[in-house]
Amino acid sequence: MTVGYARVSTPEQNISTQVEMLKDNGCEKIFTDIASGVREDRLGLNEMLSYLRKDDIILVYKTDRIFRSLKNMIELIDKFNEKGILFKSITEPAFDTTSANGKFIIQIFGAVAEFERSLISERTKSGLEGARKRKKLLGRPKGSSQKSIEKYQYAKHLYDNKNIPINKACQQAAISKATFYRIDKIKTT
Repeated sequence: MTVGYARVSTPEQNISTQVEMLKDNGCEKIFTDIASGVREDRLGLNEMLSYLRKDDIILVYKTDRIFRSLKNMIELIDKFNEKGILFKSITEPAFDTTSANGKFIIQIFGAVAEFERSLISERTKSGLEGARKRKKLLGRPKGSSQKSIEKYQYAKHLYDNKNIPINKACQQAAISKATFYRIDKIKTT
């Protein structure tokens, strides 16, 4: 069975052109979404993924209608392969896992994505190792900043000496009550 998927980002956009193209290209069932492509929880896409069976073909107008990113494309294509589902794009004939050439191109994209992930991992490890060698402190600094301590002291002064309620003292000192109490706990222990 050929199953279509169409998506537009906003209700103001017209999805009917995509739906007509999918019908003209033999789609027997079409799932749609009106949602940003970056959203993971697209109802139509999730329904389609549940509906698909082995040997079904997913057809889209363009790949950007279904995939959010290269990484997402690889993940979805892997899901399709696991279920024995094929994938085609009407306007991008290179994206066609029903042909040997299309499968090859998808594998190249997968290899490039994996290579990119490896490079990022290597760079991160190298950067952390270099920082450690330079005795650079990594992570969030411990304790409060000098500026926060000064604001705490001002708020504490207003509270202790001017009888201003703690919430107003913190407001005047431009410090949150949570920060005030965190520093106060350290100072009083």
